[in-house]
Amino acid sequence: MADGIIRLDEGWHLDAGWHLDQLIPIPPAPPVPVRLNRLKGIKHMDYLPKKRAELKAWWTNLKDNGTVELAKINLAAPDITAAVATATDQVAKMQATDDAEAALAAARSMERSATTANDQTIRAAVRNWKTLPAYSGSGVEGSLMLKGTVDGFDPSTFKSVLKLSIVGGQIRVDFTKSGCDSVAVYCRLRGTQGWTKLGTDSRSPYYDTAPLANPNVPETREYMAMGIIDDVEIGLPSDIVSIVFGG
Repeated sequence: MADGIIRLDEGWHLDAGWHLDQLIPIPPAPPVPVRLNRLKGIKHMDYLPKKRAELKAWWTNLKDNGTVELAKINLAAPDITAAVATATDQVAKMQATDDAEAALAAARSMERSATTANDQTIRAAVRNWKTLPAYSGSGVEGSLMLKGTVDGFDPSTFKSVLKLSIVGGQIRVDFTKSGCDSVAVYCRLRGTQGWTKLGTDSRSPYYDTAPLANPNVPETREYMAMGIIDDVEIGLPSDIVSIVFGG
């Protein structure tokens, strides 16, 4: 206040009890934070596990053994009861989650099985409906959404694309099927003419588990595939792909 003017932004407060001839109050410096003295290379260890399975086991241990163990340190009975109640609640919530996940996995498995069976059933039924004389003029094709959208799939020109790899001592055949129901996979040894049908699969990949023709003698196998709709092969043969298989 060298110029006789009190400036509140210099630290003065009207209700602080200061006199006009006092020096401007300077607030004390904040304390320097105390840093933990940790040895270099040693990480802080938390007693609560990070992985869920281990954490659930930790809470379960506290729930089951907390009453006896905490009494050993003369903890007050209400505090022991509160700690065990907290652990019991946590374990119950985690178990409810586990039960819900197990139920969801089971439900999804049942849905996949039902979808496979019910798709086949309803497709066969719809094919029959479309042969009935009254079908074309009934309007049910629109009301029941029985007409598929145009996806550019042409059964007469369909050609699967194959990709080969060796996984776990077996030949994995990845394939495309577009609008087909499934794909038939064929194989032959390089240098031979006839194809052997290995099987059909509705979902990629297909695995060739056949052993070597001559034990311990690597061989080159060639593969080809055909699309299938309503149990009939359609379209064009895929390009022939090959792989060296050593068993």
